[in-house]
Amino acid sequence: MYKQNWTIKKISCYLIYRTVAKHLPRDIPLFGEWFYRFRSSICRPLFKESAKVIRVGRGANFDNGCNIIMKANAHIGEYAVLAGPHATITIGRHVSMGSHCMIIAQNHKYLEEGYDGFEGKDVLIDDYAWIGNRVIILPGVRIGKHAIIGAGAVVSKDVPDYAIAVGNPAVVKKYRKQVPGN
Repeated sequence: MYKQNWTIKKISCYLIYRTVAKHLPRDIPLFGEWFYRFRSSICRPLFKESAKVIRVGRGANFDNGCNIIMKANAHIGEYAVLAGPHATITIGRHVSMGSHCMIIAQNHKYLEEGYDGFEGKDVLIDDYAWIGNRVIILPGVRIGKHAIIGAGAVVSKDVPDYAIAVGNPAVVKKYRKQVPGN
């Protein structure tokens, strides 16, 4: 569930990210790569788990980060939204994410008597997956290794390893060639 151990370091990182780092540009000669590194170093302490080398795009939004796991060389796209503090969002190794993506890991919980809070379902984007621009990933979805999700897709069901899925709702159209050793 979502319980954050708020230390002085985490509070400082949260405030620096929200007020400064989130808004730094990306394409300024000499400083663009430095801004990416600064943003990522500020976000690392906020996340539940984080590799040393990650990339967090400009304008990325997430609750307080306590439910996000980032593996080595994972990338959160520019202006991406990672929502759902009631479940874990795992972004695997070498995942590439386009801009304006949404990963939603929670939904409203309704009973016969009416609304009863939220329920979370973990989202997993496995290693080497490519997520196109403006993709929406819904609660409980697993995107397999080496999968590609086409721009604008709405992913409501699991996508197998090496699959290429497109559309709304996302449908597997074909499979990538598997490379031995991967």
